[in-house]
Amino acid sequence: MSQPSSYDNLKATFARMRNLSYAAEILSKDMETVLAKGSHQDRINQLVAIGETTHAIMCDKRVEDWLDDAEANQQNLSAEDQRNLHLMRREWVHEASLPDDLAREASRVAAEGEQIHTQNYKSGDWSKVRDWYTHSFAIARQVGQAKQAKMGLASAYEALLDQFSPGLRAAQVEQEFSALDKALRVMIPEAFARQKSAPAALPITGPFPREAQMVLNHALAKLVGFDTNRGILYAIDGHPSSAGSPDDSRITTRCNDTDFFDSIYSTVHEAGHAIYGQNLPAAWRYQPAGDHMGMGVHESQSMIIEYQACMSGPFLDYLSGELQKTFNRANDPALSAENLKRTLWHSQPSFIRVQADELTYPLHVILRHDLEQRIINGTLEVKDLPDAWNDGMKQRLGVVPPDASKGCMQDVHWPCGMIGYFPAYTLGAMGAAQFFAAAKRADPTVLPEITKGNFKPLNDWQRANIHSKGSLLSNNDLFTKATGAPLNAQAYLNHLSERYLGRPYTPGTP
Repeated sequence: MSQPSSYDNLKATFARMRNLSYAAEILSKDMETVLAKGSHQDRINQLVAIGETTHAIMCDKRVEDWLDDAEANQQNLSAEDQRNLHLMRREWVHEASLPDDLAREASRVAAEGEQIHTQNYKSGDWSKVRDWYTHSFAIARQVGQAKQAKMGLASAYEALLDQFSPGLRAAQVEQEFSALDKALRVMIPEAFARQKSAPAALPITGPFPREAQMVLNHALAKLVGFDTNRGILYAIDGHPSSAGSPDDSRITTRCNDTDFFDSIYSTVHEAGHAIYGQNLPAAWRYQPAGDHMGMGVHESQSMIIEYQACMSGPFLDYLSGELQKTFNRANDPALSAENLKRTLWHSQPSFIRVQADELTYPLHVILRHDLEQRIINGTLEVKDLPDAWNDGMKQRLGVVPPDASKGCMQDVHWPCGMIGYFPAYTLGAMGAAQFFAAAKRADPTVLPEITKGNFKPLNDWQRANIHSKGSLLSNNDLFTKATGAPLNAQAYLNHLSERYLGRPYTPGTP
């Protein structure tokens, strides 16, 4: 029997690490949903142990040797296997750049940060979490510096960006965000003025029983394409999220007795993430090439469902009837499709990112990107974060949070060390608009079928052009092949202009 090649050994090793990673995601979701409060420390210890194990596997000297040998002989591999090998090297650099003690502490921050956030953010008391945030950012800076040196990147922050959006460079983010910031500062006041001359939306008042909301949520998740034979939806009090493996997907949502929109759109957003994961290429499962394209593309898959499809006029025509049936309010004018559009397509400043409308949402992300980059680069101290946050909110949206629960303590990302993640949200919104425009061009039935509650044409296009590609293409190649151009802000700005200003976007005017 012939000995396995270096590349075969790498494939087996990366498959083992993928399964450990999936196990960690399931354990994490279990901690959010069903774990008893007294069991959290056990679970944190388990997650840290898995993190230590995957780090040890990746840092085994044999992995480096196999990478060197496989790369020296890669002419014997197919183009797809060469791509997989390239991604293996990238993952190895990210993991092996970290000393054992730093990797261990980064795992602990990720595991404990969510619990610290959940326990403290509602209080709005910055003094309770300031030291933890300081530590979390310090660990992230050390991680970024270690990876920057190995990857030859421009800054520690750029290395942190690459963790979540492979190949993304700080200069690209600055370019896109600068263009969006400039355009939105003109578009938003115009949208506010336009709203004043339009009929006001009728108030949509509750109560809306949580049990009824969850019945609707389960139906909508399945409607948009979530495979309930391979996934579960839970209701929680914390931040909605998606995790798990392709065949064991876990998504969470939350319910508000007075606002079903929060629950519905959290559900379809997380379902979009899960649908992407469930439809990644089975032939490449457990390999880097079979994984998702990073959080920028991942967010595009949640936002194409949430904003592009489920906030479209055709879907709201469908949703109106479902809401009236679910809450036993037949012919309620507040639940008419027209009133849903007036309610959802309304823009106003908001303290909370996850509650912001899609027109103002990018400015929330741009603020976070600016602040976290300054902290990592050393031009802003963590202790001064609340004041810097409030100044940024006043400049961009004209509002100042009353306390840190509605300010810098609202998100789970920073206490968990997820520095560099936030840009993916707005880059994902850009990608969602670009993909949706391409899907409608390719299949004119996409929108008409959504009116009937039929997402099959959209999902078929997504599977063929996005999901089935995994990471077999680069980011630029994925967008170019699917839409005809690399990722850019044009389709996104056009979408926002048409929905909120009633006209196409014209560069330079907005």
